[in-house]
Amino acid sequence: MPAYTTSGPRARRSSLIALVIATAVLYLAADVLIPLAIAILLAFLAAPAVRRLERWKLPRLAATVVVSAVGFGVIFGIGAIAATQAVSLAAKLPEYRHNIATKIHDLRHPDRGTKIGKAAEAIKDIERQAAPERPPLPVKETPGTAFEALAQFAAPVAKPAAMALAVIVFTILMLVNRENMRDRLIGVLGTGRINAMTRAMAEASYRVSRYLATQLVVNAMFGIPFGIALYFIGIPNALLFGLLGMVLRFVPYVGVWVAAAMPAVLAFAISDNWTQVLWTVGVFAALELLLAYVIEPWLYGKSAGLSPVAIIAAVMFWTWLWGPIGLLLATPLTVCVAVIGRHLPELGYLNVLLGVDPVLSPEQRFYQRLLALDHEEAQDMIEQHAAAHGVAATFDEVMVPALTLAKLDRRKGALEPSRERYIYEHVRRIVEELEASPAREAGAPVCVVAAHDEADHIAALMVAKLLPAAQTGVLGAGALASDIAQAAGERRCEVVFISAVPPNAAHYAGYLARRVRRELAGARIAVGVWAGADDVGASRERLLKLGVDDVCLHIAEAPSLVRQLAAAAPAAHKAERPRRSAPR
Repeated sequence: MPAYTTSGPRARRSSLIALVIATAVLYLAADVLIPLAIAILLAFLAAPAVRRLERWKLPRLAATVVVSAVGFGVIFGIGAIAATQAVSLAAKLPEYRHNIATKIHDLRHPDRGTKIGKAAEAIKDIERQAAPERPPLPVKETPGTAFEALAQFAAPVAKPAAMALAVIVFTILMLVNRENMRDRLIGVLGTGRINAMTRAMAEASYRVSRYLATQLVVNAMFGIPFGIALYFIGIPNALLFGLLGMVLRFVPYVGVWVAAAMPAVLAFAISDNWTQVLWTVGVFAALELLLAYVIEPWLYGKSAGLSPVAIIAAVMFWTWLWGPIGLLLATPLTVCVAVIGRHLPELGYLNVLLGVDPVLSPEQRFYQRLLALDHEEAQDMIEQHAAAHGVAATFDEVMVPALTLAKLDRRKGALEPSRERYIYEHVRRIVEELEASPAREAGAPVCVVAAHDEADHIAALMVAKLLPAAQTGVLGAGALASDIAQAAGERRCEVVFISAVPPNAAHYAGYLARRVRRELAGARIAVGVWAGADDVGASRERLLKLGVDDVCLHIAEAPSLVRQLAAAAPAAHKAERPRRSAPR
C-alpha cells in the first residue's frame, strides 16, 4: 500500500479542519450537491456508451442525447411502473386487514380453537354489542381557493421534479464537456499535481463505473427471477417487488433484506397458511446464495476496494447527511473519497481508514503483536506465512525485518529492555519450533556465529535451521575469536558463517571476521548481512577487503553459499587445526 506522509501536526490539523468544513458544506448544500453527485455517477456510467457512439462517427452532442434519452427513459419507465404497482397494492391492502388481524390474534392466543377460547370470544362479542354507540363527531369542511388546491397538489411533487431536472441537465453537460471539466478540476486542485490527479481521476472513473455497471447486472439477475418467482407463488404486484429488489440491492448489506422482507410480509398477510411465506423466503435464499457465492465473486473479481466496516460507516454517514438518497449513493461516493486519499498524500489517512489494502506489512504486524505481548497471534502469523511461502522466505521477509525494527527502536530508546528480552525470547522460541526442510548436505561442517548481539544469534539459528543439524554448530553472541576457533577445530569446520542483523551489521560482522581470520587462516568465512542493511554494495566491498570469502543478503541463500565455499576449500586446509595467535 502506498505510504502517506504529511508535513507534520500542523498539516494534519489543517486537513482535519478542511474535512469538518467539507462535511458542513455537504450537509448545508444538500439540495444542490445531491443532484450533482447523482449526475456525476450517471456520467461515469454513461461515458463508455457515449465514447462508443463517438467512435462510430456520431457527434458528441448527438451521442450524449441518444444515451441520455435511452438511460433516463428506462429510469422513468421503471419508476412509473413501480409507482403504478405501488398504488395498486395500496388499494388492495384494506382487503388483507381482516386476514392479518386473524393471524396476529392466532399467534397471540393459540388457545382460540378450544372451548374456553370460543366462550371468551362469545362473551367479548356480547359486550361489544351491548356497549352504547357513540354519536359521530361533526366535521366542518372549509372550501379552499383554486390556488391553494394547486399548491397543495404541487408541493410534494415540486422538489423531486426540480431535482430530477437538475440531474438531467448536469448529466448532459458533464457528458458533453467532460474534457473541459476534467482540466478545470485539475486546475483547481493545482497544476503541480497533474500526475497524481490524472491517476486519481482515471482510477475513480474505472472503479465507480465498473462497480455501478456490475452492480446493475447483479441486481437485475436478482430482481427479474425474484419477480417472476413471486408471480408464480401468487404474490400480488410481483413486478413491484422485483423492481424494488433491483433498487434496494444498491444499499449494502441492508437493502437485500428489506427487499426480501416486504413480499414475505405480504405473503403472510394474504395467505391462509404458511406455504406462500415459506416459498417466498426459499426463493430469496436460493437467489441470494447463488449471487453471493457464485455470480458476484466471478463478476467482481475484486471488491469496490472498501472494507466492510468502512461500507457500514459510510452508509450511516451519507444517510445522516442526505437521507435515503445518501443511502443509495454511499458506496460509489466513498469509493471516490478512498481513491482521492490514495493519491493525495495529505489525505492518505482516508485510504487507510476506508480501504482494504493491508496497512501494516507482515514484519510490522509481527513486531506489533510481539510489542503487545501477544505471542500466540504472532506465532500463528508466522506459521501461516511459512505454510504459504516457506520457512526460508518467512525468515527473510518477516522475522529478520522484525528483529531489525526491534534493534532500531532499542537504539532510539523507544524499547525498554524487558520488552526487548520478551521479543527475543519468543522469536527464538518460534524459530526453534518451526519445522524446516534442511539441505541434505552442507558440503562440509559449518560453524554459524552471531556477530554481536541476541538478534544476530537468533538469525544464526535461522541459518542453522536450513542446514543439516549433524554438520552445523551455532555460537551465540559474545563468543571470542579464540572460542570460535576452538569450536571450529573440535567440529573440523571448514566454513565459518557470521550472521549479522542491521543496523550496523557490516561493522560488527567485519570486526569479528577479521579476528576469526587471524585464528583460522585456512577456513572459509562467509557473512550474512541480512535484508535491510544500508548501502549493501559498499558493505560487501568492505567485508571482502577484511578477508571475508563471500557475502549473502538473504537467509534462503545461505545453504547454497555454504556448499560453494565448502567445495572451493583447498584440500590442504580440510583438516587444519586452529593456530594459537600471539597475545594482542
